[in-house]
Amino acid sequence: MATRSTYLILPAVAMLLSGCAMLSSSQESKLTCHIPRAVYPDTAKPLTRPATVLVRALMTTSGEAQNVTVTTSSRNAAADRAAVDAMTHATCMQTGATANPFLLTQPFVFEPQRGQ
Repeated sequence: MATRSTYLILPAVAMLLSGCAMLSSSQESKLTCHIPRAVYPDTAKPLTRPATVLVRALMTTSGEAQNVTVTTSSRNAAADRAAVDAMTHATCMQTGATANPFLLTQPFVFEPQRGQ
């Protein structure tokens, strides 16, 4: 059981609106993030219903995730740990204008295995 890997690309307009960057009209900035697949542990109690975890991390100017925290728990400790582990390994790369740290919030959804 896993969530899909997610790639995010935000245009310069979104960064300007969120206050992440200040750009002149001739500059173009791109943000690309890779968030690894979160895998529900085989050793954990099987899920009987979907579990959604909302995780937040501070993405540094070098693209690493720091201060990874669960903002909304699934009420399933194994799912929460798997989501935090995936977000801990997330990376982002900012190109164009000066890189700025930012907060990234990502949902992870774990579905019960079918046919069990």
